[in-house]
Amino acid sequence: MWSSLAVLLVAALICAAAAYWVLRAYRRAGGGASSAQPALIACGVTALATLAIYLAIGRPELADAPYEARLEALRHRDPTTYTADEALAILSETAIANPRDPAPHFYSGGILLDLGRAEEAARAFDAALRRAPEDANAMLGLARAIVQIEGRVTPEALAIFQQAASYTNDPAPWIYQAMAAMEEGRDADARRLWREALSRMAHDDSRREMAAEMSTGLRQ
Repeated sequence: MWSSLAVLLVAALICAAAAYWVLRAYRRAGGGASSAQPALIACGVTALATLAIYLAIGRPELADAPYEARLEALRHRDPTTYTADEALAILSETAIANPRDPAPHFYSGGILLDLGRAEEAARAFDAALRRAPEDANAMLGLARAIVQIEGRVTPEALAIFQQAASYTNDPAPWIYQAMAAMEEGRDADARRLWREALSRMAHDDSRREMAAEMSTGLRQ
């Protein structure tokens, strides 16, 4: 409440200062005080109207109440019905309530990456890694975000993929390492890395055919 009142007080002071400078400029230009009254009355009416609207709609005595009410309603809903923004709001609150938990940052990163907000996703995955430095999934998320930002497997992303490969049997680190080798024209390395990726893929993985072709050099 007090923060809202402080904002209101500052706004009132700014309005008063603006009226003063209008009158001062008017007098310097040769106008009389009586002829300036309409302008000052207009300033006063505007200030009073703004105050009335703020008190009617802003509800300074209920700071952030609408947002909190929405969050509380979300907490009682089925999470599978959340929109992306609603899920991000809940995850943000969870992260604040549990500052050492990497999970809300990780899941936020995944949502942001799916939305194409790669820079925000990278920050979320980085926050998850600061809390769980050996989390391979967070490493993969961060590296993928960097690839999405830069449009290629950068040296930074490659280093993260290589690190993640030490903690997971997921084929993704090997796929991206193979892509980097192909971009650099290291065909032999690329074929070896595709074979590594293939060996980690499930039998029903839709990427198996591509990886098999890449590992033998049949697809260029």
